[in-house]
Amino acid sequence: MGLLFFNTPYPDELFYSICARFHKRSGNIHEKATIEDLFSSRSITASAFLPSGINALIANLPPFAVYTAEQFIVNHTLYPFYTAFLSPKQAEQVYKSMLSNDGKDIYVRSGINASDIPQVKFFRFCKQCFESDMEKYGEPYFHRFHQVSGIECCLEHYTPLYNSSVLTSGGGKHRFEFPTTENCVASENTNVLNSIPEAVTEKYIVHLKELVSPIRTLLNKRFVNKELQWFGEKYTNALISKGLAYYSQRVKQDDWREFFLEKYDPSVLGIFHSSITGKGDWLSMIVQKHRKSFHPIRHLLVMSALEMSVEELFNEEITSPFVSPPWACLNPVCDFYKQDVINSMDLTLSDNTKNPIGTFTCPHCKYTYTRRGPDKSEADRNRKTRVKSYGPVWEEKLKEQSQLDTSLRELSRKMGADPNTIKRYLTTNKKEKIVVNEAKLSVDQKTWLGLIGENPNKSVKQLRMGNKALYMRLYRANREWLGMNSPILNQPSNKERIDWSKRDNEILDEVVNVINELLNEDQKPIRITLSKLGSMIGKKALLEKKLYKLPKTKLYLEKQLESVSDFQIRRIEYVLNKMKTQGEVLPDWRILRMAGLPYEEKWVDVLKHFRRNR
Repeated sequence: MGLLFFNTPYPDELFYSICARFHKRSGNIHEKATIEDLFSSRSITASAFLPSGINALIANLPPFAVYTAEQFIVNHTLYPFYTAFLSPKQAEQVYKSMLSNDGKDIYVRSGINASDIPQVKFFRFCKQCFESDMEKYGEPYFHRFHQVSGIECCLEHYTPLYNSSVLTSGGGKHRFEFPTTENCVASENTNVLNSIPEAVTEKYIVHLKELVSPIRTLLNKRFVNKELQWFGEKYTNALISKGLAYYSQRVKQDDWREFFLEKYDPSVLGIFHSSITGKGDWLSMIVQKHRKSFHPIRHLLVMSALEMSVEELFNEEITSPFVSPPWACLNPVCDFYKQDVINSMDLTLSDNTKNPIGTFTCPHCKYTYTRRGPDKSEADRNRKTRVKSYGPVWEEKLKEQSQLDTSLRELSRKMGADPNTIKRYLTTNKKEKIVVNEAKLSVDQKTWLGLIGENPNKSVKQLRMGNKALYMRLYRANREWLGMNSPILNQPSNKERIDWSKRDNEILDEVVNVINELLNEDQKPIRITLSKLGSMIGKKALLEKKLYKLPKTKLYLEKQLESVSDFQIRRIEYVLNKMKTQGEVLPDWRILRMAGLPYEEKWVDVLKHFRRNR
């Protein structure tokens, strides 16, 4: 038998709260009777966040009711929030379980049970919202926004939430309790931030305000679910743009950790249940290839740090360092010049800078060029860094043009190559005989070409010294012809070769001295990073770009460079040494504060370790 009535859901009201208000109005003494009225079954569990039996409820609604299963799930449960970062298959399985009467696997499929972020133990409420609901609707109700793990303040008023005495689980699987002035008491003991120092609470609220918009977006809109690896790739691309990852997709984990901790104070991360514990923690894993899902709160923290909106994360395609294909042929003598005919590209990385290098080959003329990325605008589509191969079409066209009465400069313009390249392709570097129109040559030109033929190994200067008058006549009459028809010999480079072994030893000495200076126990700790050392010895670019040529220095630095965690431990050691020198005895929390660290079990254990070994 269907329901005779059903109460209208309030804005952002939790599905559990809707059912609890129905129970109050139904006159049923026992919750099991209400469960049967709503779902035509007594096996349904009164689940707080991801309920099941939605289809059964829809079937029982009065004829005039206009609610759909999707409206209940999307607008009145935490499904949109907890499944946003699941794969399409996982999200669909959770949705189907919520529609069905069998919801025992919902919390496992959604990853909530496996997460180290605890679920909310008691239904929570905001004092101002409670009073506002009483005034507006004549009764309070439980809001979805107040039940998200890690969100300890009201997203409307930015004031701490309070725990009611109503358990979210464990109080009876058929229990429906609605909020009242008796079970929702705002006091110091029920304040969820009661144990948090005021200064930390203020920092937390600042960060929470940055998360309000994405939290509301996730709860109020449905996005197409992506495969788990999508998020890792999106985050890595954002890190690349900030210089925190290589184009090979390898993240500079120490730099990323430092960047993240500059944004979030460790004490604030504790409130979000997302403390950083060291290498291999959630912060490291979330920007790698995803093999498991991560709690939405942690995604939101990363998105905020990278200044990425929910829409950018879900809707914008994963970008390449180069504008989207197809790409243009840039051979000016090809029939497909500046037409988008190249569909594939070879992507490599610069050995020195690790920047991307794209290699593009026209399928019609085999003209091959490279472009150093990343592209900054659509205009870069017609930019090239260098030409790797001009291809047979270009070379054949050059031979044709060389037989015409065309100046070197004009030939260079037509062929899209500099004059030296034109000369190289037409003369001895290509080991090809220059094809010329003998009928058009003057006596001096024929004499000059004969002189070159008789002395193939002589340079222009040597030929000129052998017949100065001939050279000067040609120079005055047709300088461009002379330049194009003069030999180009490979000249030895005058550039002084660098003795990298000697430089390695010199740099190593400088680095050792600077590190000893930084490790001076009397000096306030400064983290030992490659950037810092390079700045101190005045060779930052050398260390960052040519370290691979300095093997001794590189090996020494691998042992001496500090991770964020190493530096934090050294700060504790500095404070302990200072206390010993001054004869002070300070409590653990004071030591950690002086070291700029939160009072957490991890750091208390480090202090104990130091004391045992002193």
